[in-house]
Amino acid sequence: MQPLMLTLKGFRGIRDGLGFPQLTLDLERLAGDAQLIAIAGPNGSGKTTVMDNLTPYNLLASRAAVGALGGLSYYDHVYLPESMKDLVWAHEGRSYRSQIVIRLNGRRKTEAFLHHLDDDGSWRPVVLEDGTLSDGRIESYTACVEHICGSAETFFTSVFAPQGKRQLNTYRNAEIKSLLADLLGQEEIQRIGQQAGETARLLKAGLALLRQGQAALEAESDRIGTARMRLEGAPARGDQAEAAKLSAQTNLDAVLERHALLAARFEQQRAIELQRRQLQVDRQAETQASTRAVQALRAQETAESQRLDRLERRVLERQQRDQVRRQSLAQSRRRCLSELAQSQAVARAARRLTLAQQVHEARHGIVVDCRAQVQTLNQACGTVRLAEQKLATIERDAGKAVLRTEELTHRFSLTSEVPCAGTDLQGHCKLLGDAREAKALLPDARARRSRSRAN
Repeated sequence: MQPLMLTLKGFRGIRDGLGFPQLTLDLERLAGDAQLIAIAGPNGSGKTTVMDNLTPYNLLASRAAVGALGGLSYYDHVYLPESMKDLVWAHEGRSYRSQIVIRLNGRRKTEAFLHHLDDDGSWRPVVLEDGTLSDGRIESYTACVEHICGSAETFFTSVFAPQGKRQLNTYRNAEIKSLLADLLGQEEIQRIGQQAGETARLLKAGLALLRQGQAALEAESDRIGTARMRLEGAPARGDQAEAAKLSAQTNLDAVLERHALLAARFEQQRAIELQRRQLQVDRQAETQASTRAVQALRAQETAESQRLDRLERRVLERQQRDQVRRQSLAQSRRRCLSELAQSQAVARAARRLTLAQQVHEARHGIVVDCRAQVQTLNQACGTVRLAEQKLATIERDAGKAVLRTEELTHRFSLTSEVPCAGTDLQGHCKLLGDAREAKALLPDARARRSRSRAN
């Protein structure tokens, strides 16, 4: 098997290592006639992803737990809604094309197609001799690839050694035998061995059935022998059995008669029991009904007692209201009798009503005149109070004017008493200056006193 061209789309290893959503490698052009090819690059650049996809198997060998199909899921290593692996490879002079489509949009699904290059240069689906067609199902694709390249276990053990490959010394005997049978082309021998094992299994099952039948026949033979031994002396035992049968029949008749009597008693007792249960049910129902009736009567008695209390209170309240009303009516009656006793005075007053109205009108006029005079008097009193206040103000001003005049007269009289009068010091004497100032203010003070006296 020789890879020719690889296209990977949507693989995480390529995206994380190179930053490309898709990678295409023309291996035939890149390799040329080289016998040994190395892929170099830093860790995480996608080398393992490329190497694992260089085989047509539906498997990433270095990431699978075991070197077999089903050991790994593509869904953990892709990220696009529709990712794809497209590998063109050659085997025994023929070109093949593997297309594996992994879908993550909604429901996960994987489809795989295997085509071969026809003589006219077109790709056609691979069809095996038994009629198996590569139609997109994983099962048909796997069957076609294994028919061309062999089983995945043998391929990844003898042809393609991925990272983390198990050592041969860790293989179990059955695995080594399976690998050798596959390498030596012993599929037919293995198929015959399987058929032989199946035949042996079926023979063992048939033998077990025969042994079970034999055991059943032996048990039946033992039973028959035992029965033959019991048949010795059978006539005598038959007569004894017949006599025992007659005695048993007599006893059976007596027992049946007694059973019938007991059955009749039982039926009667059961009827009585049913009647007793019905009576108990009726008694319980009557007891419950009487209890409910007693409770209803007690509730009614309580309600009637409360109602009687309310009625007694209402009667008492009405009696009190009637007594109050009776007292009020008695007072009204006494008042009416008192007014009836004054009927003569009322009649006399009715006769004098006209005169009283005239007197009332006259006196009302006098009252109106008096009210006008009282109002005039109040106004005059207010005027008097204002005049008294004004007089008091004038008296205060007059008193101040008299006091001012006397003060200025006294200050002016000091002119002739000051020792420095007529000397050179009189220009510097403060008392003499004050006396002269009083002389200038004295006429104004006397004029204010005169105005106050006139006011």
